[in-house]
Amino acid sequence: MARAPQPRGFTLIELMIVMSLIALLAVAAGPALGALTGADARKGAGELAGTMRWLFDSAAVRHTTCRLVLSASSRSYWAECAAARTTISADPERDRAEAEDANVHGAGAKEGGVKAPAFAKFEDPIARKRELPGSGEFKAIRIDGRDALSEARDAYIHFFPGGRAQAARVTIADGGHLFTIRLEPFTGRARVSAGAPEGRDE
Repeated sequence: MARAPQPRGFTLIELMIVMSLIALLAVAAGPALGALTGADARKGAGELAGTMRWLFDSAAVRHTTCRLVLSASSRSYWAECAAARTTISADPERDRAEAEDANVHGAGAKEGGVKAPAFAKFEDPIARKRELPGSGEFKAIRIDGRDALSEARDAYIHFFPGGRAQAARVTIADGGHLFTIRLEPFTGRARVSAGAPEGRDE
């Protein structure tokens, strides 16, 4: 009587090919899955909130004014700090015009010969320049109650050495998923919540 054929197993090469195909499919499906579940928007909001808290503490420890730069056009953000204490005016458009005038004339001087404060990139691994993950984008930026979202120019959230920051609300969107960061000006707490912002600014 003939013996039944023994079942044939996979060779090592066949197993390696199957594992490689699974890995390639996982890499390809990762971004789509992140957008589908909202994981990219959640991750981006969490990282941005962490940067806000770090800058609040850094400005106080370094006794200087720092700012968080939000670029809607490049979907990225980074930190900058002044060399010493400085103040900003209540009119951000005037500040912007003065900064542009200083760049044109090269000296950076205001009326009366007072040098305008210069912000330089804050070299810190926690506050390094980051791009929003996946297809995340800035959906809304409000600073001290003003709408600051613009594709044409960057938005600035300032952090002061006395333990205070500008009140800010930033919403990150990825597909239909929204996450909002609310920065509290006197505590530096940055709370992340799912969905669009509710209520008025503080």
